[in-house]
Parts: sequence; structure tokens; C-alpha cells
Amino acid sequence: MGRRAFTLIEVLVVILLLALLAAIMFPDLQGDMRRRSLVESCDRLRSLIAMTHARAMQDGLRYRIQFPGTPDPNDPQARKDMDVPLETQQPEMQRQADPLGNPDAYQGFDASWRPAQVLQPGTRCVAVLAGKPSFDISPHSPIAGPQVTEGITSMVPLVMNPDGTCDWVTFVITDLPPETEMTEEVAARILNVIVDGRTGQVWIQRALRVREVELMNEYGASPILHTDFLDGSEITENNILEIHMDQGGVSGDGRPAPAGTGQ
Repeated sequence: MGRRAFTLIEVLVVILLLALLAAIMFPDLQGDMRRRSLVESCDRLRSLIAMTHARAMQDGLRYRIQFPGTPDPNDPQARKDMDVPLETQQPEMQRQADPLGNPDAYQGFDASWRPAQVLQPGTRCVAVLAGKPSFDISPHSPIAGPQVTEGITSMVPLVMNPDGTCDWVTFVITDLPPETEMTEEVAARILNVIVDGRTGQVWIQRALRVREVELMNEYGASPILHTDFLDGSEITENNILEIHMDQGGVSGDGRPAPAGTGQ
């Protein structure tokens, strides 16, 4: 007895079900791929910082990493701010050209260890901020800290010294389109690559929602986490102590928090 062939209607039903399944899964797949690209960009930037840091100590020269258009900090006439980049740009690397005769002069260089592409397509560095990261609260945004929409931003170079020291710097990286409205849902799509100027430690933490920062302040937990924090789930009273202990119980001023904080 021969096998019964599929009818045209049965084939069409299967195709329709596959199309519906793809329509349901594709947005999640697309979002997951975009997320991976954003995290990979930050990881590559962190690796570049580590390699450049080691090279500065090895060569006995100051090195610096900056993005195109960064004002020259040694030029008093240079603008202190710039327009938020609207497209993907790659970081530039420079080193001292004449450390004895003109220590403030830098030039680009070629090196085999320099990656050709750090930020992935669609990912932008929208700010490079000097000093410890700020999570200031604005009444105009549900996201604490610097904004990533169109407008004016700050870009400073990250300078690494031969003795292994550097300044605190925060690179703000996002895959959000420039016209995106800031909502709490986009917090995980804004990542901060933070360089600790005291130790040279580099970690990645997502942007924090205003109410998360308010809760952390209430519990005496610093929003500067000193560890990778990429989970987009909201920080609440149910997990704030766990996150606080993951920091080693560090308070906002960098000292151990008093016993019983947040109880």
C-alpha cells in the first residue's frame, strides 16, 4: 500500500505555522543578537584598554585612547564638548611622540596588537566622561546619569601613564538609535565601561534607573559596582542586599558599609 501524499492545503497550513513561529521568534532573536553585539563591543574596548595599559608600562611612554573629534585637553582654545556621535566610530590610539622634548605631543602608530574593529556596527560611544562615574538624577529622565540622545556630549581621552596609573574615565556605549525616547526599558541597552584610576580595574555595568539609584542611596549601596553588572532586571528591595554584598559591602564613599546597613 503506497503512502498518502500531502495535500496542498496541508502544505499551506504547515508553511503558515512556520511563518507564524518565525514572526514570534524573530524579534527575540534580533534583540538577542543586538545585545550580544553591544556586550562584545564593550568587551573589546576593555581588552584594548588593558593592552594599552600594559604597553604604556612596557614602553615607558604615555598612551591614550580617544574617539574621533575628542577635544585636545592641552589646547585652551578647543571646545570642551561636542555633538553626540550618530554613527559607529572606532577608538583612536596615540602615544607620546617626544616624551622629553614635548611630552604633551601625541601621534598615532601602527601595531599588530591593535584590533581593526572594536565597536560593532550599530554600536556608538556617546560620551567619555572624566572622573568617577556620575549617576545624577534628573527629573526629565527615568535613567540616571548621562543621557544618550541627540545633543551635546563630553569626550575626554583616557591617558595611561608608564607607572601604571591613569584617571577615572567612563565610556558610555549604546546600541540605541539617536532619536530613542528614554524609558526604563532601555537601561540594559546603555553600558558603561568604567576605568578605576586608582587600580586600573575595568568593568562593565549597565545604566541605572532613577528609582534603582534612589533605592541604593537609601540602603547605603554605591551605584559604582566595581564588578560587571549587565542584568536588565530591576534592582528592588528583594535583591538590593545581594548586589550590595557582591560589591564587598562597599558604601558610596568607597569604605566598608556600617554593619546592619539596609536592614
